Amino acid sequence: MLEKLVRYLQSNQKVALLAFVSSAAMTLLLFRMLIHNWDFIFLAWNLFLAWVPLVFIKSVWEMEARRRLPFGLLMGYLMIWLLFFPNAPYIITDLKHLKGAPENIIWYDALMIFTFSVAGFLTGLYSIRIVHRIITRRWNERLAWLAILMSMVMSGFGIFLGRYGRWNSWDIVTQPGALARGIFKSIQDPMAIKHTLTFSFVLMLLYFAFHIFAELKQNERTHRFS
Repeated sequence: MLEKLVRYLQSNQKVALLAFVSSAAMTLLLFRMLIHNWDFIFLAWNLFLAWVPLVFIKSVWEMEARRRLPFGLLMGYLMIWLLFFPNAPYIITDLKHLKGAPENIIWYDALMIFTFSVAGFLTGLYSIRIVHRIITRRWNERLAWLAILMSMVMSGFGIFLGRYGRWNSWDIVTQPGALARGIFKSIQDPMAIKHTLTFSFVLMLLYFAFHIFAELKQNERTHRFS
């Protein structure tokens, strides 16, 4: 089992890098639990949820690469990805918990939460890039960018629902009626609109930079071996 994991990470260097950052974040959390308390144990769960959309969409990409998926099935998979994607950038909102951090370790807590946020954002950005590649390959680049933009706006709203409404991704199944009422109430809240626009702008900006960097690296590699 361990050998299979090592071989997989060797052949998937991006996933290995993300696993390294996530491991660093978990190490900081474990050390804090040893020297102080378990107050931030929820960060481990939030990081796990951040990995869910990446692992899911990567498996979809591998299936799509082997054989084109039926249109309806692919749309269903993309909707499931979008449902869980806000969990990745959501971790940045955990910085609010610094207000209750003890003065003597507040800088440690700040660095720890920042590391978790970086891990969450990077897993999210990589999962978006996979979605970008799926849509570009299936249709075209313009449609891919439009889908990414819409996903960012919906994700910004999803982060608001998670932080202020305390809704979870699975509530769409467990309590759809209450969630629908919560969404209807939130879209009438000026704070929700501002929050959504701010987060979607930042997410789009970060993804654009991530995408350009990845494309430059790919072109550099192509020219090196041409």
